[in-house]
Amino acid sequence: DNWYSTNMTSYTNKLEDTIWCNDRDMGAKNGWNPDGGVTSGSNWTDYSLLFSAYNRAYSTYTPNLTCSRDIDKFTISTNNGNGKLTYPVGLLTTDEIMLAGGKSGTSNSSYYLNTGSKWWVGSSNYFYHYNAAEFDVDSVGNLISDYVNTSLGVRPSISLASGTEMTGSGTANDPYQVN
Repeated sequence: DNWYSTNMTSYTNKLEDTIWCNDRDMGAKNGWNPDGGVTSGSNWTDYSLLFSAYNRAYSTYTPNLTCSRDIDKFTISTNNGNGKLTYPVGLLTTDEIMLAGGKSGTSNSSYYLNTGSKWWVGSSNYFYHYNAAEFDVDSVGNLISDYVNTSLGVRPSISLASGTEMTGSGTANDPYQVN
């Protein structure tokens, strides 16, 4: 928010109030109680929780662009989401990374989201024992996960409003520029 307020506020009228999904849909609960703690008879050292993005990224490879939980729909306005954002900026989900060419267990240096450095994605991966993991893209374009206490960068994303005009061809030598 600090970076946006310093560098981007003059563009806010050219941006959509897009739903930025903080994808926390639960898949396999494996002893985890979504209301807090673990289910009866489970031991804290045995529980795990796999979020739905885990299965899509590691098993089915079928991206889903539906944000199933209203609480996870981050927006500025409450008209189409939860109204929790100050500015219209968010992180891409694991599913959006997969649609762009990212895949778990596969290096991909040719897709446009590979920057040569590691950065966080807006999808939860799993809890295991006392550890929480979030998806990220690694330095070779592989969709992986790291524990949330790891220091990584972010690649904030925006959605341009309909009718916003740009110049440039989108190359490194002639990048798009918002008019």
